[in-house]
Amino acid sequence: MSARNPFPDDPQESMSQELVFLDPEHLDCVLAGGDAADLPGLRLWCATLPPESYGRIFIEVFSPIQIEPLNPPPGIGVTWICREQLRPSPRPGIGIPRGQALADAVDAWLDEWLRADPASGRHFTVWTGARTSSIMHSFWRRIESELTRIWSGERTPPAGA
Repeated sequence: MSARNPFPDDPQESMSQELVFLDPEHLDCVLAGGDAADLPGLRLWCATLPPESYGRIFIEVFSPIQIEPLNPPPGIGVTWICREQLRPSPRPGIGIPRGQALADAVDAWLDEWLRADPASGRHFTVWTGARTSSIMHSFWRRIESELTRIWSGERTPPAGA
């Protein structure tokens, strides 16, 4: 497995950020997390994926009006996370903080697909967007560190150590 650091300090570079832990000729599973601003980059990324790819794309938007066709390969599902529907608010910005619902969804997916069986031998590609959200910027940094630790064979230190 190989890794390329997709976490530059400039959050505006989110359209090309991709964390790759795989042999490109043997793509097993993909995970992407982004927001409405990432849609053009996600469309380009989806167009480069082999048709046999499988996985999940999570996209956080404020309201359903921001949902647009994405057209990933058939084995990749798209989950639209609408903050307005999760916690309705009479004023924008009062409900769920931008990035929090996306981080929660991606974290739950990682629990099921990776953390439950880190030695499964699956190959992953992780596309990291929504980098203008401070929550997601910190989240992706934490995930990068965690994936590096998992795939290097390093054991997770016990809580409080």
